Amino acid sequence: MSKSIPIQSFRIHEEGLARLFGELEAKVMESIWALQDQEPTVQAVCDYLGPGHNYKTVMTVLNRLVEKGALTRQRRSRAFIYLPRQSRDAFIGRVSHLILGGLLRDFGNLAVAQFVETLDGPGPARDLLRH
Repeated sequence: MSKSIPIQSFRIHEEGLARLFGELEAKVMESIWALQDQEPTVQAVCDYLGPGHNYKTVMTVLNRLVEKGALTRQRRSRAFIYLPRQSRDAFIGRVSHLILGGLLRDFGNLAVAQFVETLDGPGPARDLLRH
């Protein structure tokens, strides 16, 4: 894999992207992916996130995500726009590959058995077998 994944930890008890990022970082990443066709600025992300999100806090999180390599920052006139380095699907695909590969490498057959058991159970994983 040529692109590095800006993930330092995996929070097993969280949900969605909060497993990979902090809670606010996950919300900010989702907003960037949703707004990427509109050249998102700090203000655009704040507006997307809604009331209760401080401009300076959002700016700090955006800049932290740039430092981690998840986003790029480009100057547009008086503001910066923030763009994802990868599409959401590409990012999730790469992270999934790393996580599953690590589980298989570290735990071998036991990890495979648990994966198959999860696919046999109820829920979204079971639906994958039908498609």
